[in-house]
Amino acid sequence: MKAPTTSTLYGFLACIALVTSARAQTINETAKLLAADGATSDYFGNAVAIEGTTAVVAAPGDDDLGGNSGSVYLFDTATGIQTVKLLPLDGDVADSFGCSVAISGTTVLVGTFSDDDLGDGSGSAYLFDSTTGAQIAKLLAADGDANDMFGFSVALKGNTAVIGAPGDACGMFSCGSVYLFDTTTGSQIGKLVASDASANATFGWSVSTDGNSVLVGAPGDDAPAINSGSAYLFDLSSQTELFKLLPNNVASADMFGTSVAIDGSTALIGAPYNDDLGVNCGAAYTFDTGTGSQTSKLLSPDGATAIWFGYSVAVEGTAALIGAPLAIDNGTASGSAQLIDLTTGALITKLLPSDGAAGDFFSVGAAMDGTRVIGGAYFKDDLGSDSGAAYVFTLPAADCLSVFCDTDPNNIGDVTLNACSCIGGSLMLSLSTSFTGQFTCPLVGLGTAAVSPTGVSQLCLAGSTIGRYGKDAGAISSSGTFSMDLLNAASAPGGGVPTIGGSLCNGNTWRFQYWHRDGMNPSRFSKGVSATLN
Repeated sequence: MKAPTTSTLYGFLACIALVTSARAQTINETAKLLAADGATSDYFGNAVAIEGTTAVVAAPGDDDLGGNSGSVYLFDTATGIQTVKLLPLDGDVADSFGCSVAISGTTVLVGTFSDDDLGDGSGSAYLFDSTTGAQIAKLLAADGDANDMFGFSVALKGNTAVIGAPGDACGMFSCGSVYLFDTTTGSQIGKLVASDASANATFGWSVSTDGNSVLVGAPGDDAPAINSGSAYLFDLSSQTELFKLLPNNVASADMFGTSVAIDGSTALIGAPYNDDLGVNCGAAYTFDTGTGSQTSKLLSPDGATAIWFGYSVAVEGTAALIGAPLAIDNGTASGSAQLIDLTTGALITKLLPSDGAAGDFFSVGAAMDGTRVIGGAYFKDDLGSDSGAAYVFTLPAADCLSVFCDTDPNNIGDVTLNACSCIGGSLMLSLSTSFTGQFTCPLVGLGTAAVSPTGVSQLCLAGSTIGRYGKDAGAISSSGTFSMDLLNAASAPGGGVPTIGGSLCNGNTWRFQYWHRDGMNPSRFSKGVSATLN
């Protein structure tokens, strides 16, 4: 492979639309995260995840349970305060606990690809409760073996854990596989392999899941060229392969599939060693999950040799987050992350740490949830050489969104929308509130009259028919957040409007508000927002 390697244990470092070069705003972090007990060579920030106000940051070089045994930290992104440190009950020397992390609700999934329960490097994964830090279960492959690297990549959605094992032999060396587990029981419920499995394909190097889809990267795949890479889309329910995804102009050693992300109908796949703008400058591609067709190719507007654009990726609605850990904005290999509008290919903003420095490798790990983004810089030296750091950014809400009803102080809770264009196939309406555990769902309508039906807070959508996303209701998380995808709602399939009928994406200015049950009070409402959707 032409990709450079590092001396660390964790490396595995061991177009339709070119991103426009128009200058975009650069913003700095809202919180910098450091481990309370950080130390030299912890590599804190190697892997990151975020949901609501909970950030997950891995430190696979931590030595609490032996050299390079590893640990994972949880933070409140609103305050930047560390809340929990996760350690496995049976952690040991060189396990690299935290090589990969994911979070869904109050469950955290941690990969440990160097664990040796089933042989050297067989790997394992752990489930934790994010509120207590308690270990829930340890997951092992039913057919695990030495060098499988089970846990090298992980993804989590609801009660389904997706775990990559890119070293699994499956009849040939390192062809790779992916395992599915039920997090409520800890039981393995499936195993995915490529229909055209081949030696050294490293299928399972990266994984992502959303809805009923699982996306798997195989950067070592040699079809059509050596280490050109590929990705595969699977149906989660049937565990059948739907498409093999290949970019239109992939080349040898691009390692397409090094990173993958999926949201709604959009799959985003990184090829960090693509050479279009210079050796190892990198690229990322989007695909339509319904057809398997490539929809865009994204290149860094910074185009420069060896910045590894696409080493990490995340996608939500029409926004793509693409990491370039060797970008040179703050010095050689200081790193950057770029947020790109998938409808236009334009750079929305570039994310840079305020204290970025040469060799930090910022964005080696990156994740996004709503308007919050996290990026890891595992070579940061604040607490010792390569102790590591992570940075949280808060992005501006969609420009088309406005608050029209917030005068009643009892209307507690901010509502955001990640986009106002329906082209991306996903519109995430998110609530952030001081309440937790309450039963909630969004309301939609065209009315703007404010009434107080319960005397507790104002319903802002009176004056016309109100639609209720009742079938998408759920509990506000322990961090005070709740989100739902308006275009993939059970209450109104296909982007329809509950009760009212018709399509959300018809150019109307819709009003939204979250309702929730407030203890003995019959109901309470969030602030009201409006957005014109097309």
